[in-house]
Amino acid sequence: MLDRRRDTDELRGLLDENLCAGSPLTLAARCALDTALIDLLARRRGIPMASMLGGEAIDPVPVCALLTGRTPAELAGEARIAAAQGHTSFKLKVGACATSEDAKMIASLRTALGENFSIRLDANRAWTLDQAEAALRAFQPYGIEFVEEPLRSPAPGDMRRLRQACGIALALDESIADAVALGEFIEHDAADYLVVKAARVGGPTRCVELARLAQSAGIEVVLTDSIESAVGMSAAIHLASVLSRRGAGAGGVRLLSTVSSCGVEFPAVAQVIPAGPGLNVSAQAPGKSK
Repeated sequence: MLDRRRDTDELRGLLDENLCAGSPLTLAARCALDTALIDLLARRRGIPMASMLGGEAIDPVPVCALLTGRTPAELAGEARIAAAQGHTSFKLKVGACATSEDAKMIASLRTALGENFSIRLDANRAWTLDQAEAALRAFQPYGIEFVEEPLRSPAPGDMRRLRQACGIALALDESIADAVALGEFIEHDAADYLVVKAARVGGPTRCVELARLAQSAGIEVVLTDSIESAVGMSAAIHLASVLSRRGAGAGGVRLLSTVSSCGVEFPAVAQVIPAGPGLNVSAQAPGKSK
């Protein structure tokens, strides 16, 4: 389908044709092609990918720290190290064990960090509606920024009921594959945040479209990678620069052994500048301005 003789306009046309249902390209493959095309055009022009996507100012983007400690003590120690490196937002997976155990972990994390740091929770669709309501009520005292994908079957009506019952902001992620799905949740006033991953929705171009739709409805947008290489993390940083400064997720930092490319060693970096050209990024030391 693709070969060296095609110019960028032809490749963009082929990619647009394959955004429809029934395409032989997976969403991840579309993302790879879309990212490569935008990166190529940005490099030709000598500008950051963020500028190609509509970004005006190229400022440092904060990185949210994904925590993996298995005990309250491990978690607290990991968080203190990340905070010393300059991280101000933290993400913790919940829902794989009893709510009481999750609450102990969250309490330890909040005690270690104090009140001036953001804690995000990701349940990965762990709970029924009743279970989610009980869990969120247990977590409410700890000042949670949002809980991502709490419901096993995330119908818009149930998300709205949960949101109204518990007083904790809710985030959508894998429930949203396209604008139609997002529109249903917007219609029901069923979410506060949208977590956007380029590889999941088909590329940076689609990320921008979905994010703009969410923002027009008053939904906050958070950009993350999909636990991938530094190329994917760099794309998330450039997208975050355009769409959101709310602690971009770069989970590959913690879970992959080799994540250095595109101009920066990602481990221990709390702020990243989408410097360009193209996908290139640069590290921002804690406490320093551009």
